[in-house]
Amino acid sequence: MGPGLFLALALLAPAGRAETAAGLDAQGVDPRAAVENKWGLDVRDEAGRPVTRERVLADLKGAAVKRAADNSFTSALPKARAVLSALELLAEAGAAFRMAATVFALPELLPGLPGGGPKISVLWLLVLASGAMTVSLCRRPETRPALSSSRQSSIEVLRC
Repeated sequence: MGPGLFLALALLAPAGRAETAAGLDAQGVDPRAAVENKWGLDVRDEAGRPVTRERVLADLKGAAVKRAADNSFTSALPKARAVLSALELLAEAGAAFRMAATVFALPELLPGLPGGGPKISVLWLLVLASGAMTVSLCRRPETRPALSSSRQSSIEVLRC
């Protein structure tokens, strides 16, 4: 066994034992824990793979690039980009409303009110009535009443 073979085995041995780092595919651990690891702790997933900050950030960048590539297409429609961004915004708003619905569940809050829970139909009626009142009380500039209906009923100064 010559020194060249010994050196080659010594250089290849750590590469054979190196663990494959996990990124966003880490199971049983939040990948943000590896990104926000300010104390330098060893973060591992269920399979025992290390979750590294560099791998998580590389996976996030790859996902952002993939989404941008999926969204970047040319369309014959004149406002395709505006429609696409509006649809993405609508999807995010829907997710936000679903999250808010789970946090502020109306059926769970109503029994805690004094006097028992009101009926949902009464609440909807109050919401619709307040909306109608708001619309009826707001004056639009084009619907202002005229100061005088005719010139004959108003006072005019005549100059000679």
